[in-house]
Amino acid sequence: MSERDNSQRRYRMVYAAGGCHVVADEPELLVDVLIGGYLKIPEELRELARIGHAEQIRARLQRRVLAAYGPSGLSPDEERAFLDEPAPKQAPPSWSVDVPLILVDAHFAGRPRPDRAGRTVWLETSDDDGYLRSMAMAGEILLMIRRDATDLADAAPSAAEV
Repeated sequence: MSERDNSQRRYRMVYAAGGCHVVADEPELLVDVLIGGYLKIPEELRELARIGHAEQIRARLQRRVLAAYGPSGLSPDEERAFLDEPAPKQAPPSWSVDVPLILVDAHFAGRPRPDRAGRTVWLETSDDDGYLRSMAMAGEILLMIRRDATDLADAAPSAAEV
């Protein structure tokens, strides 16, 4: 296997308020940084680990949103969905207020999701790449993915801090 410098890695993640930069060729290596011990979890149980982590992140992000926007303008149903801990399993059929609502996709499996008319952010937990992308959409991490890094067969699959 050939060595590659960090600028050639497919994924670059910045988190912890910019205090940590991690690069990797495989998304699960970045998820392992977010969820300590992730790679030691059997693959068939990793989605449960992502769901648990997403619930924790969602609760923290929702508290930040509440502090920034305040609860004014929320109907009783919207406020209940907003404050449901650890993650809302019920939500109004449509979320049309300006206050962003953060939801975990696993809680809506097999059920219709609220209309995306409002500011709804979904934490997608079904796979590592989707999870990282949704964490970036939620503002929890900064994620950069190289589009030209498609041939990674000769790369060492290790994360490296820069």
